[in-house]
Amino acid sequence: MPKKVVWDSSYSVGQSLLDHQHRKLMALCNDLGDCLATDGPASDALFHEILNELAAYARQHFATEEELVRRHAPSHLATQVAEHEAYFARITDLLFDASGGTLDKVGLQRFLAGWWSGHILVSDLQLRDDFLKFANA
Repeated sequence: MPKKVVWDSSYSVGQSLLDHQHRKLMALCNDLGDCLATDGPASDALFHEILNELAAYARQHFATEEELVRRHAPSHLATQVAEHEAYFARITDLLFDASGGTLDKVGLQRFLAGWWSGHILVSDLQLRDDFLKFANA
């Protein structure tokens, strides 16, 4: 069973661009989950296409997020960078493990949905006060 994530105001970090990007990342995780409803080559191809889009968008998002943190919440930068690097290391490990056999699509989708919702609700929400101070300055 896929793990679905639903955006609500509790996910807002107080920075509209990051909130928009977070919504898209969560939607991509949900799109991966939708692929799990069917089997076959077309579903597998779509899953990999979305996974590639998610990887590319995550890189773009992390670059944006790190730049905003560098400017507005520099004390959080090292933690953010470390989490972002750990994310890609874990994804690389999962995909490498899958290269020798069948990709655990359900496990991967659950990991991604859980990682993104956890990262936003824990690490990124620590940035909210700094972002709101800047927005209200």
